[in-house]
Amino acid sequence: MKEIKLEFEKEGEGISKSLSAFVRLGDSIFAAGDEGIDLARLKESDDGTCFKLKELINLSNWFDLPIPPHKEQTKQVLEIDLEGMDFDSTKQLLWMVGSHSLKRGKAKAEFDTKKNLELLGKVEPDANRFFLGCVFLHKNKNKQFRLSLSEGDNNTRAAQLRCDATTSELVDEIRRDTLFTRFCDKNGGIPGKDNGIDIEGLACAPNGRVLVGMRGPVLRGIAIILELAPERIDSPNTKAAQLQLTKIGPTGLKYRRHFLDLAGHGVRDLCWDGDDLLVLAGPTTGLDSPPLIFRWKAAIKAFGKMSSDEEKFIWRSENVLVQQAIGSTGKQAEAGADHAEAIASTCSLRGQQSSNSGKWKPWHPRPVLIAAEQFMEKDHDNQSHWVPLDTRMAIQGLLAERDDEMRVYVVTINTPHEYAWIHDRWPRLIKVSEPKLSTSDEI
Repeated sequence: MKEIKLEFEKEGEGISKSLSAFVRLGDSIFAAGDEGIDLARLKESDDGTCFKLKELINLSNWFDLPIPPHKEQTKQVLEIDLEGMDFDSTKQLLWMVGSHSLKRGKAKAEFDTKKNLELLGKVEPDANRFFLGCVFLHKNKNKQFRLSLSEGDNNTRAAQLRCDATTSELVDEIRRDTLFTRFCDKNGGIPGKDNGIDIEGLACAPNGRVLVGMRGPVLRGIAIILELAPERIDSPNTKAAQLQLTKIGPTGLKYRRHFLDLAGHGVRDLCWDGDDLLVLAGPTTGLDSPPLIFRWKAAIKAFGKMSSDEEKFIWRSENVLVQQAIGSTGKQAEAGADHAEAIASTCSLRGQQSSNSGKWKPWHPRPVLIAAEQFMEKDHDNQSHWVPLDTRMAIQGLLAERDDEMRVYVVTINTPHEYAWIHDRWPRLIKVSEPKLSTSDEI
């Protein structure tokens, strides 16, 4: 596992102490915390081993927050409590979601009993937590993704779901769902950390769908992912374009539910790894627990369906939903002080094998050159992208032979930064004049 250092400097210290969502795009990492209203962009340095703060983006410049920032207001009131982030490479949209949760006061050892009882009895919403929105990222001259406040057409404006200081269209729909009604009653909902409504994790799915994970509630040991189909509506008088949810679920619900057996845990974050969905899981409450990662195999096939299609329960099994072994670098570093909140994948783990592995010896692998004018890669939304080749370049292949059967495989490496938004593996390209070809890369 490769370690990457993130340097937020003094300016981004608030995000570094509350980091809860991030995504890597080309030479940058976009990151956010669950406190405040800023989005950070860190730029790569030191050959990819370090990312340093390049800019802080105040999200109130892009979105219509129920309570915009003012100096006299506290950070607690202002925070969006961002808990998930992902990039839709087809539409070039960076999606973000807040927790949508109620908050209970927290008792502390330094307070007396009267003060702690007062805190525990206080349940309230934070005005900006009911947020779901996206911003358009344009490509600069170096084909790197950046934000820009320059005006464009409605499809490149920032966009957000309708919300106010106490609810949103999504919460209203959750409240209408008989599975969740008891958790978000208008007269007294359950706080997120008490197994109430608490959204954590976001992943973009094909055809513009957006997945949001639910840390809570966990229903008798079953966690839930909501699949949304947001669409833009005309809103000329708002800072951001408005989104509305489409009815894609059973009985006219504006979402589809996916029920996961995560061994009693809730969802903390979501991340694609090829066609598989990685689910970072943890307890709904403040229990001390090391991080767990589950792999939902071929999950991409489950999304994009409509209201007439049956919703599914995904049970733990070897071929469907598997708990990952994450090694010593992914274990809890210190009891009570290290609770993983975000997961991001920079390389595909599925189907990769090294050509110098012993498994390939029976096929007598030999390096070959593949002449081509262009090659094609598909992104996560199954969209094709053709890349032209310089006439002096060729694709490195590997010829495998056994029992009179011959096959040619393409050797792949990590994707160049300018194409990282398409796929995380890339053909190894070499100059035709190079006398020696490597067979130690992945195929």
